[in-house]
Amino acid sequence: MLPDAGSILADLAAPALVLTGPGADLGPVPEGVTCAGLGDQVPDESWATVLLAVADEAALRVAVSALPGLGRAKHVACYLASATGPVTTVLRPEWPPLAGLVAETPDGGAHTRLTFRRPAPAGPVLVELARHSGTPVATGNHGLVVTGAPVPVDPTAVTEEVPAAVVFGGRADLPEHPVLGRAPVALHLRGEPVGPLDEALLNPVGFRRDWGRGPVPLPAGEPTPELVAAVRDAQAVVVPDDADARTVAGLAMAGVPLVGAGYPGVDPIDPADLEDPLRREEHSVRLRRAALREHSHLAWRHQVARRAGLRAAAYPSVSVLLPTRRPEQLAFALDQVARQRGVAELELVLATHGFDADPGLVRERLGARSVTLLPLPADTVFGDVLRAATDAAAGDVVVKMDDDDWYGPDVLADLLLAKHYSGADLVGMPAELVYLEPIRTTVRRRGPSESFGAVVAGGTMTLDRALLRAVGGFRSVPRHVDARLLEDVRAAGGSVYRTQGLGYVLRRTTHGHTWDTGLGYFLTRQSVAAQWRGFRPSRLLEAG
Repeated sequence: MLPDAGSILADLAAPALVLTGPGADLGPVPEGVTCAGLGDQVPDESWATVLLAVADEAALRVAVSALPGLGRAKHVACYLASATGPVTTVLRPEWPPLAGLVAETPDGGAHTRLTFRRPAPAGPVLVELARHSGTPVATGNHGLVVTGAPVPVDPTAVTEEVPAAVVFGGRADLPEHPVLGRAPVALHLRGEPVGPLDEALLNPVGFRRDWGRGPVPLPAGEPTPELVAAVRDAQAVVVPDDADARTVAGLAMAGVPLVGAGYPGVDPIDPADLEDPLRREEHSVRLRRAALREHSHLAWRHQVARRAGLRAAAYPSVSVLLPTRRPEQLAFALDQVARQRGVAELELVLATHGFDADPGLVRERLGARSVTLLPLPADTVFGDVLRAATDAAAGDVVVKMDDDDWYGPDVLADLLLAKHYSGADLVGMPAELVYLEPIRTTVRRRGPSESFGAVVAGGTMTLDRALLRAVGGFRSVPRHVDARLLEDVRAAGGSVYRTQGLGYVLRRTTHGHTWDTGLGYFLTRQSVAAQWRGFRPSRLLEAG
């Protein structure tokens, strides 16, 4: 028999402090329990138990950004009034050993209680519980400390000695601070109906390529994982002209197809295209791309930094590793790199295997982009070619590209987006659209997108350069190099995420592939979702 919210309060070890937010009514408070609202003054006492009660995961991730001083407690708990399950966390090494853990779902809510052998810092424990809800997005202040704004999981200590760089609301004539060497920048949220949305909770993970019902009206309420889940099975959501901008933006970030007023900056979809799974997903990708770049927490930080004339952490720099042993493919491959957009810092490491690239051709195709030419002997093992390219790379993130596949102009930017909102260690696209050159046929293969754990195409593998080195780099083998890297990342405890692959087309010929399965592998009835004569990429390839 699961407990109700009232029995959770009754079971708290006294003296207990309960912090409550809107939408988290726990009922009558028993003796020995002190209640305070978020933002209230908390009594300066020692607590045996600290319980934070909020509406849901989104409220939890915002609440921990502004917790008062809570001291240490032997029991630290969290109650979510509306959630699909209890939140958990990974214990930090500086905490005392764990003596017990309760994780249950009373009354449709979710309750987690950690009991330590000795009192633990209550605030940091609650922060970690919040951080482990949703996907493992790298949270924090991104180099820009703000106060007075509802931002998720930003437990920045702001004291008299260490002030915020940006203050939302309040007086505009803030005094100069000696730590900053200037006054904090005062900004206001007036005229910004959306504000920051949490990409750890509002993202395309779990997107459905099929649907169980037709278009549905825009649901009311704050965008939450529960709201998104309620419309995942719909063909689309119809947006009225007077729709709440925050709800629309949140659903767009999650990849929910929107029709009607649509989303600013994205062309509306022809209603007939909703019946085509490929066209419907193309529309979804454009929506999620635009919304994540505009309204995610990371994007919001950048906008605030620009308004304040300050800096904040950017998307990482990227090194493309492009190995090739076919001089005849060089111009084509360079063009795939040259057309990439939306990546601020991009370099190419061109590892020519058995020949020297013409520097004039490279410069003609790539213009002012940073390029490292790395000629290697023809007898170099393929894995060693990639290892040498990794050693020559300078970017934070490395992306392996193949010399014969087609890449849309937003492939690299989409991979960086997916790496951010998924928090995965290795991200890639599926080999979903395949052009079988000998028989001049394009197939679309079945399989999930926007999911963890699935295989990704080797020509799209994206991961931190430091992680690649930590797992030993590409193995010194002539074949199956990509599969071995996936194994090594998983063996090291890393996660693999498969985003959408509509801007990528795998080319298959009769020979010359390190992964050579034969054309028949791509034509089985079980694997083919659609098939066309000729070259038929997604519209997101923008092949012209």
